Amino acid sequence: MSNSLNIVVGGAGLIGLSVALWLQRSGHKVSIIDPMPPGAGTSFGNAGVFADFARLPFSKFKTMCQIPGMLLDEASPLSIQGRYIPTMVPYGLGYAKACLPQNYLRGCYALTELLKASPKADDVLLRETGAINLVRHCGSLALLGTKKSFENARLGPMQERIEHDVDIQFLTPQQVKELEPDLADFHYGGVYYPNSRHTINPGGICQKYAEHFQANGGVIIQQEIRHISPGVENVSIKTSEQDMVVDRLVVAAGVASRYLLEPLGIKLPLVSERGYHLELNAKEQGFSRPISWLDKSIFLTPMVNGIRIAGTAEFAYADTPPDDKRIKNLLTFAKSMLGREPEIQSKWVGSRPSTPDSLPVIGPLKQHPNIVLAFGHGHVGLTLSSITGKLVSQYISQQKTSVDLNLFSPARF
Repeated sequence: MSNSLNIVVGGAGLIGLSVALWLQRSGHKVSIIDPMPPGAGTSFGNAGVFADFARLPFSKFKTMCQIPGMLLDEASPLSIQGRYIPTMVPYGLGYAKACLPQNYLRGCYALTELLKASPKADDVLLRETGAINLVRHCGSLALLGTKKSFENARLGPMQERIEHDVDIQFLTPQQVKELEPDLADFHYGGVYYPNSRHTINPGGICQKYAEHFQANGGVIIQQEIRHISPGVENVSIKTSEQDMVVDRLVVAAGVASRYLLEPLGIKLPLVSERGYHLELNAKEQGFSRPISWLDKSIFLTPMVNGIRIAGTAEFAYADTPPDDKRIKNLLTFAKSMLGREPEIQSKWVGSRPSTPDSLPVIGPLKQHPNIVLAFGHGHVGLTLSSITGKLVSQYISQQKTSVDLNLFSPARF
């Protein structure tokens, strides 16, 4: 390739790996820099759902009105660490702005455009890397606990999703039982998303991507990026062990992206939204697909080593010790869904990089066009990883992008 560039991707999570693979496919020389091994951070711990249905931003006035009550309820999926509140102020202001009807509709459109383009992009990387063997196409269930919550969902968010081209089938409790006979009777019914896929090993996908990247000449450098200095035609990078100059830098470091960019005067309202998971012994019960309990904002997903229950939204510093109350709540919900006290095999907590409008940040910095951003995917990092990589590669390779990048520009803040 005559216009091959030397590019560093900062971040070895699923977003960074996907970006690196697409850039590599376009003929560029690519290195990944991250202090942790590939997929060792947040990408390892997600619920494993390719959520084609996630077309509605969380930024909605109705949701905003529910937040105070949720914060006062210890069993609620939402919590904010006291000392993290000052960091949340710009995010909170941005969230209120994103709730304005025209901004919410813009967010729905942007997410829908991304999600429609995602499966095709996923298939390219999953098949090329051999990671397709870790993916199951069984749809997913979203269940409600009461008749009232079922009707509210049916007339509200589910109707909105239908309007945004999501394939939805409403199910009675008996129909749910036919799909998942080992599930307890904790629900009034719900919906089935037939086009949803899931992975039985999110960390395994990261490993497959990293191995394929390296087998094709990619370099993974396990160091910390300490300083970034953008130039007119290149970017200088200082790591914990070396200095280098590259043509382009892609910042895909999740929550840490904020701290890489702040010394450049770039302040984005990106926050750490922590999620938890428990890996449960599943020898006595088997599920074919992810099962969401919408009232509690959690997922139960069959994984290679058991059943994973994942969820909660805890706004807190990434290095804060796990909150035992969050773990206890997950265990209580798991007991209700399984109908028994499950055995915990392992516990995990990690930080999602979240933005006020629920949209990722994808695209160049206006002030420093040799630096391209790819982070802020919140709850849909797995789902949007490959399309993000494809869009970044198209932009850097000066091709027409599959989706309008102006929708996700950092300049929107």
